[in-house]
Amino acid sequence: MDKEQQKKAHCDFTESGEDPSSGETLGPAKEVCKVTCDTCGGGPGPAPTPTRPTAPTPTPPTASKAPNNLKEEYVRNKTGDISYSKMKNRNPDCSDYVGAYSAVVDDKQKNIKLTMDFEISAETTKCVFTSNNIPNHDVGGETTNGKDFNDPVQPNMDDYVLNVPRNPTKTNNADYIEKIGGKMTLNGILLNGVDMDTDSAFCYKESFITTRNPLGISLGKGDDKCGLNADWYAIPAANPDNVVLDEFMGHSYGGRYHYHGDNEALSFLKAADLSNVYGSPVIGFAPDGFPIYGHYYYNMEESKAVMAKSSWQFKPDFVNNNARKKPQGSTSEPPKTSSHTLGLFVEDYEYIAGSGDLDECNGMTDVFGNYGYYYTEGYPYALLCTFGAPDASFTKEGCEYNANNKPCKRSNFAFVEHGHNHGVEGRHEIDDHGVSSMLVATSAAQVLSSASVVAIVATGVAMLSVL
Repeated sequence: MDKEQQKKAHCDFTESGEDPSSGETLGPAKEVCKVTCDTCGGGPGPAPTPTRPTAPTPTPPTASKAPNNLKEEYVRNKTGDISYSKMKNRNPDCSDYVGAYSAVVDDKQKNIKLTMDFEISAETTKCVFTSNNIPNHDVGGETTNGKDFNDPVQPNMDDYVLNVPRNPTKTNNADYIEKIGGKMTLNGILLNGVDMDTDSAFCYKESFITTRNPLGISLGKGDDKCGLNADWYAIPAANPDNVVLDEFMGHSYGGRYHYHGDNEALSFLKAADLSNVYGSPVIGFAPDGFPIYGHYYYNMEESKAVMAKSSWQFKPDFVNNNARKKPQGSTSEPPKTSSHTLGLFVEDYEYIAGSGDLDECNGMTDVFGNYGYYYTEGYPYALLCTFGAPDASFTKEGCEYNANNKPCKRSNFAFVEHGHNHGVEGRHEIDDHGVSSMLVATSAAQVLSSASVVAIVATGVAMLSVL
């Protein structure tokens, strides 16, 4: 079945959830034809999944008005099958996205179909996001180095359940979500049910340098790992030759598909393609409840949507001296800029207020008075921190991503831990899973083994998850 057929594969339901024969309203289109279906409706596919009930909620605003009398009318996204769809809605209230969403997409590496199952419900004070973490677009295609993912993409059999606050309060303090051994600390959830990771679990060490790995960037192995406090953590999106990322800057770790950089999965990269003159749509929500937008915001001076620029820049002394400085307390020499250009490592950057459009957490308040975070083409690509309090549901046990029918055996799930630093202090150690010379950026969200948990060793740490 090609993409166009997949987009139309609603079985007996139309996009509006209306029975085409009787005209009866059946609710959001939940079921899609799977690869096992011979024909829609009459094949051996599963019965439609009933829509979870949602609590009555106040009607979200349908328009936003700026002090200059600009008025923006919100256009709601469609529900049901959103295969290969871009978002349109710019409403900062998560309740405007209530619905059941589905998609059937291709795993380009395994040549199989994957089915997305994602739902948003709302209560007075929060929205509840439930997702199996399969996106609404194909995965595994056009990888950065031509290789396949180390682990195949698999759905979460238990679903993520994340609570997004509906009335977030912005403070003056940037709270970095710290990495915690054995935990997933998610920095956001997108409107296709997938989380983002822009940080990294692999690093540079001189001891990692081999003929097969001349840059010395790896996860490490044995007693020589990156650990909790490596000096130089490599940025996955800045290492395309070494890290296997697909065309959407995503990949799989332990079955969990997640993003390591900006992309146009849900919003266009070109301003001319945007459906709204006032900027990019909301593409997801941060743990504090503020929206995450695409790349564009409305610039009053230019009277048009312009691409947001991050205020994270190369450290001036690194640039002026064309050399990195050894971190305080380090006993190892830093990687030379002649062999490791600036921009490969998290520690190459610092926040310089006013150097871009966005604040420390990659956010800003737009002309309508709505605060939100933005995708950027350069580091950090998305939010590194929040200016509101993250909801506790965004920190999870690593076992809560259940790709192999091995659910968590304990229920003492942790809470989000905040920090007012760059978020590079609380590192967790990584088990290399047999990966030595291969450079595989792990997801910041999986527990490798009970042994590594006991040793406060976590795997796949990334910006959104920490292990």
